[in-house]
Amino acid sequence: MADLGTWLMGLRLRNPIIVGASGLTSLPDGVEKAAHSGAGAIVLKSLFEEQILAVLGQEIAGLDIDSYPDAEAFISRTAWEESTDEYLKLIDESKKRTSGVPIIASINCVGPGNWASFAKRIEEAGADALELNIAYVPFSPHISGQEIEHKVLSTVKEARLATKLPIMVKLGNNYTSLPHTVHGLSKEGANAVVLFNRFFRFDFNLDTMRLTGVQPLSSETEYHESLRWTAILYKRAGVEIVSSTGIHTADAAVKCILGGASAVEVCSIIYQKGWKAITAILEEMDSIVESMGYSSLDAIQGKLSAANAERPEEYLRLQYIKALTGVY
Repeated sequence: MADLGTWLMGLRLRNPIIVGASGLTSLPDGVEKAAHSGAGAIVLKSLFEEQILAVLGQEIAGLDIDSYPDAEAFISRTAWEESTDEYLKLIDESKKRTSGVPIIASINCVGPGNWASFAKRIEEAGADALELNIAYVPFSPHISGQEIEHKVLSTVKEARLATKLPIMVKLGNNYTSLPHTVHGLSKEGANAVVLFNRFFRFDFNLDTMRLTGVQPLSSETEYHESLRWTAILYKRAGVEIVSSTGIHTADAAVKCILGGASAVEVCSIIYQKGWKAITAILEEMDSIVESMGYSSLDAIQGKLSAANAERPEEYLRLQYIKALTGVY
């Protein structure tokens, strides 16, 4: 059998399959099932800063702040503590049930703020690492790409000041210069990036004339963008890479490792096929690596990355145009 063990942010994983943050990992029972199914690491369901802010908004609405200036601070502190205490319990219980499988806490944050101080409490609760799920929707035409990037970097900087835990940042793929952004994250203390986040998608319902959500699960054809940027960024931006979105098969997982990923996050395939999907992917990965003539996953990491390519320009966007014209 091939050794599927891998290193990520100084953590030794028994294999590169990380269960991504979702409802699957919102309770200790789900976390335990992930570990028993063979997952190399588990990301707990994200604690959403927006949810906490919504609670604060409801509590503070109608409050006479001028008459009771201390009330807002008290309500904010109480709502924050109630929301975070439950999350800390999830970390603690998950660690007890997973027999050494790394547990990664996750915060979905929209900017620097109160949540950053929570990073230290996450560390004290026993989490092995922290995933920052960062995304901004630039609603205003007056917000520049540079301003958005600054917010992202500031968020990571604040988290790094608060904790010594390894930090990985989950990003979308819509940055003007992804290599520049990722390099900036490295300088601010991020240890790894997750490529990419799959955001909520909507459609218009013509009967109700309202917004409606569309298929939240990825398909097995969606990993290509992650594969491209994994291969481009490997050994170029100062961070390790976790590939995500559309990782449904052992083939896709192995390809991402060949591109330079240290690990891959899976989620949708578990919703579709159950926890047995992890076992199936690992068994097939073992077969693929052995059929390639290697005894370990470490031996193939980055072999097909741009950093190791004779013609790295083939990894750039121009090749899409050539493919359309039939010139290879």
